[in-house]
Amino acid sequence: MAKPASVQNKIPVKESPKWLAFEYIMQKYGGVALIIIVCLGLLGLFSDGVLSSKRVSDPTHALSVEYEKIGRIDSDMNIKIETAATEENVTLVLSGDLMEANEIKSLYPTAERMTSHNGELVLHYRVGALSGPFVVWLGVTPRQIGDHQYTLRSGDKSLNVNQFILP
Repeated sequence: MAKPASVQNKIPVKESPKWLAFEYIMQKYGGVALIIIVCLGLLGLFSDGVLSSKRVSDPTHALSVEYEKIGRIDSDMNIKIETAATEENVTLVLSGDLMEANEIKSLYPTAERMTSHNGELVLHYRVGALSGPFVVWLGVTPRQIGDHQYTLRSGDKSLNVNQFILP
């Protein structure tokens, strides 16, 4: 009985020591590496979680923002902006890569007046007499991969925010 063509081939298999060493290392330590990667993912290194959640405030704590420092493209994220309402009107200016890199899905509370100019989103609110901080929630969906810088301003207070978006 004739052997199949694959068995009859008399060309020797060339083995690469580099790939054999890689295979040995993966067999020996691959399970541990996989467990570490899964644990880091559960903690939020790659998206929403303990390692990703960030809160940034100005020195006087009159303006602060809570957001995900590391996010994934096309996944919904919330940005919470708190500002001390010292007057009857509050104006928030969102600039930097925010308008280019994200699609704004929701805004709560709805601003009395919104304008957009040169990549800046300006939100005007009439808050009246407020005893605590004024809070604005933004629901955004990242549309660009990479490192993005945003600037938030309210009155004379300003914050710079960095966010990294993964594929």
